[in-house]
Amino acid sequence: MKSLINSINSIDNMEDLNKVIDVVRSKQKSLRADIVNSKKSELSVGMTVNISSKKGTLVGVITKINISKCVVEIEGREYNCPISIMEAA
Repeated sequence: MKSLINSINSIDNMEDLNKVIDVVRSKQKSLRADIVNSKKSELSVGMTVNISSKKGTLVGVITKINISKCVVEIEGREYNCPISIMEAA
């Protein structure tokens, strides 16, 4: 990892730096998609889930599963929640 950081620090033009940034963003997107797909396979409609939020952990019930988010009913209200912040209760 240290050699990678040194290599990035040695880049001396914007064109090469932009290519590195594009590759990193692409890899980040791929890793996020893998996380969502693995969690999505564990979830189903009607399942109770724990949702990590700024206010702490919330408990809700999945009412619909979309591509990257679920509609979750929490305390009588429906919210669109990213699958990446959900865990089966």
